[in-house]
Amino acid sequence: MKHKRKLVVGLGAVAMSFGMVATAGTASAGTNNTDYVYSNGTAAGKVWFDNDGDWFYVQDLKADSHGVAVQYRINDSYAYPLLVNNGGKGTVKAFNKDFKEGATVWFRACLTENSVAWDCDDMAWSVSAVKAIA
Repeated sequence: MKHKRKLVVGLGAVAMSFGMVATAGTASAGTNNTDYVYSNGTAAGKVWFDNDGDWFYVQDLKADSHGVAVQYRINDSYAYPLLVNNGGKGTVKAFNKDFKEGATVWFRACLTENSVAWDCDDMAWSVSAVKAIA
């Protein structure tokens, strides 16, 4: 009887180990994040990233004659594309991108003048991860 119990316990441990290995490659969740840019001490713009579909949202929060934009980079890239909302206070503009699964997205909110970034959240970058699918 002792040998039979050891065999059952041993088989259970092997099955559990196999289950852990089999599920190790499942999808990892992406992350969402938000960033603000300030002007004269108040939030002038808000940018957020939704990793479910790779969406950036750019919102103008202040009537100050400036646009709001998101400047972003992917992984270790040094390219900084700019997505601009010049719609005025209260508007939100959505931008859909298609980033590689598992990518790291660095972004920051900026104020713009004539669609050129000139004040970007004290140069700080927010970070989000795009969902990885195994």
